[in-house]
Amino acid sequence: MTVSTTTRLPDFVVLGQGKAGTSLIYNVLGQNPSIGLSTPKELHFFSACFKRGVDWYSQHFAEIPETADLVGEVAPSYLSAQAVRRLASTLGRETKVIFVLRRPIEQAYSRYLQNICADQRPGPFPKSPQALTRRLENVYDALSECYRLFDRNNILPLSFEMDVAGSDPQFENQILEFLGLPPADFSRPFIQGKTVNPGVMPRYLFSRDKALTLSEGRETFVLPPNNLVFCGQQRNSWVKADPSVDEVLDAMSRQSSWTPGLSEEEYGRLQNDVVL
Repeated sequence: MTVSTTTRLPDFVVLGQGKAGTSLIYNVLGQNPSIGLSTPKELHFFSACFKRGVDWYSQHFAEIPETADLVGEVAPSYLSAQAVRRLASTLGRETKVIFVLRRPIEQAYSRYLQNICADQRPGPFPKSPQALTRRLENVYDALSECYRLFDRNNILPLSFEMDVAGSDPQFENQILEFLGLPPADFSRPFIQGKTVNPGVMPRYLFSRDKALTLSEGRETFVLPPNNLVFCGQQRNSWVKADPSVDEVLDAMSRQSSWTPGLSEEEYGRLQNDVVL
């Protein structure tokens, strides 16, 4: 693989974990004039797109201004052993590596909700305890490779609960200090008055023969009669006017298999049998 001599590749990479605040981190770091990030955020180069070559990868950093002190990438799909090995061999072992982890059950459930929003199909959570076990094993293998290939001084571990989504998030200046950059406060506009990475339980609503009034905070929405609505993430939500009986029944049947939450008993079982 060859790289253009004028191309700047990342000095640091945020490995993930998915559903652990990487979009927030990308948005915050992207406001800092000392940092240039890839466009778009998720390139999946070291995971799914490695065969495309470094020249393809480098194109996504071409618009970074020369005034940026550091170049970085934020990619939740890189928290795997193979991706870490590819990263080390391509960018070098002096690359700064950041990873952010979330409590395993919460992380898996947040992904579960996202998958429902995307395709409206997943059934109960978890699909099997073995699936959660494999997820944890993959993370463990990735971090083992990370600490084998990179010097500890070049690795910054973060916690979603404590550093990103806590009452006083510290991730921005932790990252800037780790990268050797002065402190800043670009995170405030993104997190003030907001919940970081909230889980959204999608659902179907059918207004039947009367209008249905919905309230979300201070906002009120009116669903006209005979409308079927899918309430999920904003980009996945939709309204269908005059649905057939079969369409309504099919929607409600799918929804009946979804897990709207975990009881303390279920959470404790997964924590003891799988996580711990």
